[in-house]
Amino acid sequence: MTREKQFDYRHIICIAVTLGFVVLGIFKFFGSVGRLIESCRDVGLSAAYYFCELFRIPHTITPTVNDFPKISFFDFMGGTEAPAIPIPQEWQEFKESWGVYWQTWATSENFFAYLAFLGDLLYWLSMFVLCVLPFIIVLYVALQKLLKTGNDRHGEETKPLRLFKRVAAVTYRPVKHWLISFFVFLRERGVYWKLWLVLWLFYFNVFAIGLEFIAFYLYFVVSFDFLNIYRQVYKLLLDLWPGLIFFPAWCWGVATVLLLGHIAKKRGYARLRRNERRNRGFLNERGVVTIVGGVMGAGKTALITDMALSAEVQLRDQAFEIIVESDLKFPFFPWSALESELKRAIAFHGVYSVPSCKAWLNKKKLRWQKSPCREKMFGYDYERYSLTYDDGHKIADVWQVLGDYACAYFIYTVQSSLILANYSIRTDNVMQSAGHFPVWDSDFFSRDSRTQAAISRHAHIHDFDMLRLGKILLQNNPNRNAFGFGVYAITEIDKERKNTPELAEVKRNTDECNQKNDLFNVLLKMSRHACVIANRVFVKVIADLQRFGSLGGDVRELGEVVTIEGQSELSPVLPFFSPFWFGSMLSEWVLQKFVGLYYEYRYLRGDDCLTMYILKSLASVLQRHDRRVHNTFDCATLALTVESGKQDGEQLSRKWYKMPKKIYANRYSTDCLAGIFERRAEQNTVGLDDLPEYAGERATWEELQKQNSFFQRDMTSVDELTDEQTVESFSVPAPRDSADRRPDLGYDPAEILRR
Repeated sequence: MTREKQFDYRHIICIAVTLGFVVLGIFKFFGSVGRLIESCRDVGLSAAYYFCELFRIPHTITPTVNDFPKISFFDFMGGTEAPAIPIPQEWQEFKESWGVYWQTWATSENFFAYLAFLGDLLYWLSMFVLCVLPFIIVLYVALQKLLKTGNDRHGEETKPLRLFKRVAAVTYRPVKHWLISFFVFLRERGVYWKLWLVLWLFYFNVFAIGLEFIAFYLYFVVSFDFLNIYRQVYKLLLDLWPGLIFFPAWCWGVATVLLLGHIAKKRGYARLRRNERRNRGFLNERGVVTIVGGVMGAGKTALITDMALSAEVQLRDQAFEIIVESDLKFPFFPWSALESELKRAIAFHGVYSVPSCKAWLNKKKLRWQKSPCREKMFGYDYERYSLTYDDGHKIADVWQVLGDYACAYFIYTVQSSLILANYSIRTDNVMQSAGHFPVWDSDFFSRDSRTQAAISRHAHIHDFDMLRLGKILLQNNPNRNAFGFGVYAITEIDKERKNTPELAEVKRNTDECNQKNDLFNVLLKMSRHACVIANRVFVKVIADLQRFGSLGGDVRELGEVVTIEGQSELSPVLPFFSPFWFGSMLSEWVLQKFVGLYYEYRYLRGDDCLTMYILKSLASVLQRHDRRVHNTFDCATLALTVESGKQDGEQLSRKWYKMPKKIYANRYSTDCLAGIFERRAEQNTVGLDDLPEYAGERATWEELQKQNSFFQRDMTSVDELTDEQTVESFSVPAPRDSADRRPDLGYDPAEILRR
């Protein structure tokens, strides 16, 4: 027997809050009911007036949209008096008041009154400072003495801190946990907060304002009554005034800051997405092969990773363009039937690549040609509709268009990453489907970092045998012929392919696979022909290296080389009115002060005290908010030069927008080839402290020999050779025969040596 689900008491709280809002509306905002009825009346009369004037129908209709609100329907709840707002009712009064205002503003009495106001303000500010400043000084001195008093109680917590934690455990933390769970409850059951939003919009006359706008629009387009525009502005303020005066000023201040923050975030996201579109425009200008170079630390791997992520989205966008174009060529074709059969073929591994997709459709075509019928063409009524399409250049057969559609649909619906790389790249594109045509969510910037584990996919392991038309490293490699559509990202390609001097001793005519007989370069030269659908290339090769000269010209000259010339500072793309700017300055100032205090505190004390606990909590909140804003909205501009792989001197200056939210969200590891050193690290038993040190400021001969340096070895060889030559020059020569005897010098060299 299943246990009945317990009733959640939070429903009662939400119902009580809803009833409270309704009661508040009855006693405080009941006039909104009258305004809504008046607005409906104004819309009806304006609509009737509009149609009568439009079709020249005689009428006696008088629109009421220009009348001031009377709210006479419910006198017992609010009276008939409209609320007073601090601007004139009529345009003429406003113009007169506006002139009087500036005349009053420019008078000497107003100027001296302003000075008197400043004097009073400075007086009260001075009194406030005089009263508060001593407490601040005493508090500062006490904190300095407390935090800078040394002790040796390592890892211990002070009594105030332990007491604070016990109190927080039964007060603050349960309340915080309950509020978070309540907000989650409201978000999951949106009926409550949506109902509350509707009530408050109704109380603030938002619906009435919308209806009044429609009413005035219908009236204005046939009357062109410009004189009553001011009256509509006045009526707008009348409708908003009850809500404006209901909440205190500080509430509207907080609401303004939150609203500006929301607007700034939307503008920031829009700018990030615009920069991403610019990056894709840069990729559209590039060919199939692009090689990136730059000095160490310039961000070459980050750039090719960034390019690969954008290129992956571009391939799917290209596939979608082909799908739409094919659909419009034969708008009455049952494409869903083709998609259903294609999905079944993919599920049973009958279609796993673009060539297999073409072969699958070719079988369908042959069957139809043998015995044409609608069932063998996915139910297409070809007798009623056309079998060809004339685009002005050529006549396209329906099966040719079906082939383009099927291949594009296959590429578009591949759920794994379209990137193949010799290092790991994380992708988080999400395919959403309601059982019909799928839609890809490829937004890099609105991702929640907490959902990374759920939506992440990684690049495919790049098997270099796939790019070898000649000999391969692994015999009978099942991946050998798998080269096809996709983005191929190769880091440190110069170390893989090398240049001509490094390959001088490598022979082409050997049984082993090497850079001269694997025909890697030949495949790259023909790579654009590997997957072309509807005249669009679905292959992209992006690589990086440290020196262009380290790569053979046969590979480098296949495409374009991109050099990273420089990078601007990271700065947020948020607009100037964003509250972030003030928050960033405040965070920077607070963290700067805190770091100095923390450094000294850790040096003097070993325990944890309540004051440092609170300061760390506040600093952590500011630091986390500041980091999240920067990591989300920062952007830097890379200055690039693009030239032909021949490096003939013709260079183009281009920009690439580097956005950390996209490229540094666990996309790749900066030490992506560290696995090479892991095996050596496992076998190592020597640490830094175990290595010998120099004894003085100048290295001795023995210390130089411990370097195991080629240079030192060469110097040792030279010294040994010199010693041998010296000994040989001073040694007594052996007796020689008469044919090789030296002339008599008149002295005995051996005797001189003995002396």
